[in-house]
Formats: sequence, C-alpha cells, structure tokens
Amino acid sequence: MLRSTSKTILQLSVLICCLLSCQTAHAEGFPGIGDRGQYAEALPHYNLGNRYLSKEWYEKAVEKYNDAIAIYPFDADVYTNLAIALRKLGRTAEAEGACRKALELKPDDWMAWSNLANLLMIQDRYPEAYHYFKGALKCNLPSEERAAIQSNIEGMTKIMKAKGLALDGSSLSPDAIPVDSPGTSHSKKHKAMHSVSSSASHQKVASKTFTTHAKEQAVSPKAGTASGDVDMHAYSQWLGSP
Repeated sequence: MLRSTSKTILQLSVLICCLLSCQTAHAEGFPGIGDRGQYAEALPHYNLGNRYLSKEWYEKAVEKYNDAIAIYPFDADVYTNLAIALRKLGRTAEAEGACRKALELKPDDWMAWSNLANLLMIQDRYPEAYHYFKGALKCNLPSEERAAIQSNIEGMTKIMKAKGLALDGSSLSPDAIPVDSPGTSHSKKHKAMHSVSSSASHQKVASKTFTTHAKEQAVSPKAGTASGDVDMHAYSQWLGSP
C-alpha cells in the first residue's frame, strides 16, 4: 500500500512539473497566432540575440534573430530588435523592412510606430516620420516618450519650414517661410539647424536639443526561457557561443 501511494505521489509530481514547465514556456508573450510549440522553440534564439545585441555583437544578433524568425515568424519583438541590429550595421533598408514587419504584427504597439519613425527621421524623411510619430501618439505610451516624440515633431517642423515646406511636405505660403539674414546661405542655415550624429542621439535644431529619443527602443528578453531558468554557459554552447 505504501509503495503504491509513493508511486502515485511521484507520478502526480512529475505531471505538475510538466504542466508548470509547459505553462512557463508557452504562455509568456505568445502573440496568439501560429504554433505555440514553435514560439517556445524560437524564444532561446531571441534571448541569445538580445545578449549579443547588448554586447554590440550585431552580426551574431542578426543571425540569432533570423534563426528565431525561421522557426516562428509572428513575434513582433524579434523584428523590433532585429531592426536595431541591422541599423547598427548600416543596413538601413533591411532595418526599415524589419520595423515595418514589427508594426504589421503589432499595430497597437507605440514602440513599433516610434522606432520606424525614428529610422525615417535620421534619413531626413520627415513627412514619413511625422506620419508614424502620429501613429505612436495614438497608442498608450509613457508620458516621457510622448514628450520626446512631440519634441521630434517640433524639430522636424522647424527644419521643413526653413525649406519652405510644411511637415506633411506641402508648400508654405511665402509669408511663412523664414528669411535668411544678408550673407547667410540657405545651405549654411540648414546645416546649423540640423546637426545629426551617427547614433542619432544628439540631433539639434538651432540651439535647442532635438531629442535623445531619436534612437530605437529594444524589447527586453522574455521570461520562461534560458535567460533565467537554464545554465547560461550550457545554453550558449547549445546555440553557439560567441
């Protein structure tokens, strides 16, 4: 009788552990489309990509994000961080494609709107950037991010106005166009108004700081995967150590 009871308890314990393990692996952040098992299988690649991204190993980060996408192509967060790694490598067109895919998969996420807008803004594509910043403002976003986006819009508005254009790209009336002082060329004025660093973190309009938020927002690692529950050395060996 005792042996039978012990065996039953052991079986129940194993069952509970399995259920808890499956819940952790499958429930965290599942977008609700596609196969849950494939989503769970892709998560370790995504989290390792995040580790590489934080260490500025961008090529390896791109590789791991693409591995995750090959397994489960419906996670917007993977595309968001992939876009950051691609931009750091100078692969702007690919980064834009990843941003647009993230937005397609998660249209209510302010980060997807804002990241695409920032990427367009650092390419001086202001009317397009304005459209996506407006989309971000319609989402539920932190107050400090809202203020940063509004600052971006204000800065772009001034630059476009100096060109005789509204932010949507339409022409301004002559009275609304700033007049250069004698001896000041339009190109010099534009250069003084728009100084953009390669990191897009020190953009300026006249003497006012453009914003420090003209950069992408990365999505954090997800729980229930190797980031917290598995020995990281063995985990790195399994997926390929740096």
